[in-house]
Amino acid sequence: MAPIPNLYLKWRALRELIGMPLSDAQIGATIFGEGREGAPKFSKLLYGDYGCSPEIGTELAQIINKRIARYRQARGLAVGEPDGFVAADLSWPLQSFTRKLVEAAGDIDSEAIERTQEALLHELAPASGTSGSAHLVVERYDNDRSFAGFLPSGGSGPIVFQAGKHKGRLAVLGIERAPAMAYTLLARDPRPAGQRLWDLDWREMVLWLPSPSAPALVDGALLLMPQAAPVSPVPGRFLATTVLVWDGAVRDALDPRGAAAKPGALDEMETSRFFTNLRRVERRTPEAVSAFSAEYIVVV
Repeated sequence: MAPIPNLYLKWRALRELIGMPLSDAQIGATIFGEGREGAPKFSKLLYGDYGCSPEIGTELAQIINKRIARYRQARGLAVGEPDGFVAADLSWPLQSFTRKLVEAAGDIDSEAIERTQEALLHELAPASGTSGSAHLVVERYDNDRSFAGFLPSGGSGPIVFQAGKHKGRLAVLGIERAPAMAYTLLARDPRPAGQRLWDLDWREMVLWLPSPSAPALVDGALLLMPQAAPVSPVPGRFLATTVLVWDGAVRDALDPRGAAAKPGALDEMETSRFFTNLRRVERRTPEAVSAFSAEYIVVV
């Protein structure tokens, strides 16, 4: 019974795209039986704390197929399951699962499409962007020379980079000491380029700085990147998130690869589990970590 750490993302996509009249507690009772155990077990299943056996996967796939059938029926579309979901589909990458869901539903209004994209992006960049006076900023450089000032997240709007012209760097302002380590990633929103999140592969949507890193505190700015770098010629809106770890002892509870992992990029399952772990660390020892987000736009 292997766990599926990113199942909660797929379940979020399902609820936002076509809705689900049953609560998670009701679904838990359907799969695991009536009683107090149903809802907690279903939550653990979604977040990768409970193994998804073939039998459980088959029941959940049937619930998804029934919802799709009723959704299509309500819109006057033909109902059938020639290409319905099966248990193995639950382990698909997020984008592949969502593409199949969109195709199976057949008719999804633009509001639901937009709502789903926003919800998934929020899952991948959950930080509010500020914590007291500290905040993540995106610095822009033009021809190796810094602008007179740079805009903090939440200012007059996200900074716009022109590929081939600008360089950029991420930094955290408003802190007085360097953290033990940092985890930093970008989530790409391709809507400015006319695409949807599920038109991309995971590796095109989520990009990591090799993490954990040891950023340097220089003149009051925590430099997450040692030097400015050219932006990639990929258009879109980018959500940057950094998680500063103040107490290195929580790394084993935070990093799904373990406390001894070398700096690198986390894959889809590891990234999903990382954010699940982050929420738990924030609840249990909020002083141990700080998360920040900011955004910028790239045009070509």
